[in-house]
Amino acid sequence: MFAEAIKERRKALGLTQQELADRLFVSRQTVSNWENGKNFPDIPTLIAISDQVGLSLDQLLKGDASYMEKIEEDYQLIENKRKDRLIQLIVGATQLALILLAAASFFFREIISERLFALGILILCLPLVISSYLIYYASYSKKENTSTALFIPKAFGPGVTINPSHPLGKLIWGAIVVGILALLVYTLVNH
Repeated sequence: MFAEAIKERRKALGLTQQELADRLFVSRQTVSNWENGKNFPDIPTLIAISDQVGLSLDQLLKGDASYMEKIEEDYQLIENKRKDRLIQLIVGATQLALILLAAASFFFREIISERLFALGILILCLPLVISSYLIYYASYSKKENTSTALFIPKAFGPGVTINPSHPLGKLIWGAIVVGILALLVYTLVNH
């Protein structure tokens, strides 16, 4: 186990917890928590520990299931953050496109018809609704007691929104997408 490996190696090297902490730029309490199995270092710190105590990562971690779980959780957190950034980029780009479309329709009224403006707005609403659903689903799907509430606090800004984890909420989100698609088809078909 990691806790035992680091403690035994620190003692074999004749280091106090404070001396090891100083070498790793952490507090003595942090080293104590590692040695007592209360928490684990992140991956960059784990590499620094390996260098400081002269043990391979394999020697430090072999057989430590709880640390391997933490590493999996860390990687999942990183992946979720990457997905969140992509969704935020889509939302930002779509909002910018909506602003530009509105500005273009104001300055170029004779070129941009009402129909073309409506098509642009409807097309840009689709990624906004889908990304909003994904943001709220990621934010609230794992929290307790939110699957029972139809209305939940917004992920950003004041107000409430429809819970995507609630059965009726899923139906409402789906109805919004279907409604936008229906309006889009109607606008395309009718001149």
